[in-house]
Amino acid sequence: MAKLPTTENTEIFTMRISPKLKGKLNQLAKQSKYGGSASAAIRILIERAYSNI
Repeated sequence: MAKLPTTENTEIFTMRISPKLKGKLNQLAKQSKYGGSASAAIRILIERAYSNI
């Protein structure tokens, strides 16, 4: 098994979503403000939601 890179993003989050929702997530991720990947989009959305609390 390959060693994970050392970064601040080392936690693993697993979520079950429908194929339709996965497609929407991937479309969001393609937008430049969401970082280009589904993982980055989720991180950004969580941070934005947290800052509004």
